[in-house]
Amino acid sequence: MEEYRVSLSQFEGPLDLLLHLIEKAELNIEDIFVSEITSQYLALMDDLSELDMDRASSFLTVAAQLLLIKSRSLLPRPPVETEDEEDPQEQLLRQLREYKAFKTAGEDLHARFEEAKKAFTRLPEDVILPPQKVDISNATLDSLYAAFLSILNREEEPDEQKDESLHNVRPDTYTVRDRVVVLRTRLTGGRVRFDELFTETSSRMERIVTFMALLELLARGEVRITQGATFAPIYIRAKNLSDNDRETVYMDEVED
Repeated sequence: MEEYRVSLSQFEGPLDLLLHLIEKAELNIEDIFVSEITSQYLALMDDLSELDMDRASSFLTVAAQLLLIKSRSLLPRPPVETEDEEDPQEQLLRQLREYKAFKTAGEDLHARFEEAKKAFTRLPEDVILPPQKVDISNATLDSLYAAFLSILNREEEPDEQKDESLHNVRPDTYTVRDRVVVLRTRLTGGRVRFDELFTETSSRMERIVTFMALLELLARGEVRITQGATFAPIYIRAKNLSDNDRETVYMDEVED
């Protein structure tokens, strides 16, 4: 049977070599001093020439520890050391246990890292979510849309002071996020009739953005819509209003 050979250069240090010999012999760490591990370790010291001085000295330090522990087991027990002095055998066993724990943890982290390299993340807006359940009682989206069209087509009150010879371009000052806040405030007081969400003086843009905000709240399950009967008034009721939507991206905030 061919003799098993190892090279010192393949080990990270003396504790790595000791742990390898222990695992190869299928021993517990505590049993190394009553086994041939010490002899095997010392035999490998003949190959120190392949290492640099710093690494070779660390292997020799552990070899000296093993020889000291071995000699103490063969000779009469010396006087009891002071309480501050740690027993060499216990010291080496503690170092081996700690090294094994860190090595196992390092191997586990490396395995997790390799698995993570196979995964690819997606942005939240790239993930297609299942359709949300819309809470509408005795009403339909068609009736809601029809009610909105009737409000949208209201005539805006004329501005008596507006000079018809001038063409004013007003910036878009309404956002879905702002109108959501307004709707939540309105709904905390109880149910609100649908047409009461829109003022007589509101512009078409304000009405459109308000309606978009209502659809957002409906899709998010924050409100419910009720209608007593066909052609009856439509009411909006608070269901589960949120007080934190900093992470929410509304429909007018999605970049192309």
